[in-house]
Amino acid sequence: MKNIFASFLVLILLLTGLPQTTFAVPAPVDKPNTDEVSTEGRNLKILSWNIYMLPRMVVRKGKRERAHAIVEELKKTDFDIIVFEEAFLPAARKIITDGLGGIYQFQYGPVNNSANIKTSGGVWILSKIKMNVVQTIKFKECATWDCLARKGAMLLEGTWNGKTFQLLGTHLQADEFQEVRYKQMDEIYTELLAPYRTNGVPQIVCGDMNTESEIKERYCKMLDCFGAENGEISGVEKCTYDGVNNEIAQSYGVKDKTTYDYILVRNNGVVIRSIKRFVSILKKGKKHLSDHYGIVCELNF
Repeated sequence: MKNIFASFLVLILLLTGLPQTTFAVPAPVDKPNTDEVSTEGRNLKILSWNIYMLPRMVVRKGKRERAHAIVEELKKTDFDIIVFEEAFLPAARKIITDGLGGIYQFQYGPVNNSANIKTSGGVWILSKIKMNVVQTIKFKECATWDCLARKGAMLLEGTWNGKTFQLLGTHLQADEFQEVRYKQMDEIYTELLAPYRTNGVPQIVCGDMNTESEIKERYCKMLDCFGAENGEISGVEKCTYDGVNNEIAQSYGVKDKTTYDYILVRNNGVVIRSIKRFVSILKKGKKHLSDHYGIVCELNF
């Protein structure tokens, strides 16, 4: 999304030294005495979703109300793993943890969390199955407001139906800084995807890439940088950022549709993708729970 840290500038000096609520990174939150879900004979179902939970110093009304609504809507779904982006707000993470912790026993991130002036990278992963954190990185390259977050990527490894897979979550540079995004993509490939690639092990790359699908030069360069494959979107909805119907996206002056969010796959061929719109009746008649829609991927290894 665009200019998510614009409100930081006015408050930055007042906030220096203000401690953040911190979570262990990257330590899973394991609920005791609870068996993991059965995976036998099922596809692995993943949701990647930018939930627009900006840091507390960025004034946007309704964050906690949306967090409660997100919990209720996700209770109606059957995702095995959820990769959140823009999960910056500690209060929102607590609401989601309290509401979904009994379903998603394992939590990883938020990536690059810190008690200093900068917020975390915002990537936060919830899972019904236990995974191991392979490695995390903080991007060396950033521009403007994004430098106030500790954006990066997190690579995890798990097992589904006896098959090992790797899952990567990330959120790339926003706005018109394409060269910075290319450098971040290169960091992900050279520091995470390539070094930890194992023959026969799929690598699933999830996140808000801030790369428009219709700008073919950027889109193709993204696929080339990651050495990954995308695919067709099933269903009626084909985009993840919708200035035609989504009132939050419209509030940023967006008037058309595009896609910024992807689940890309390396070393695996059987993938089904779709878009998930999360809506609820909120105060003042608002209905969308984020400015982004979720991207869903089902994998049969």
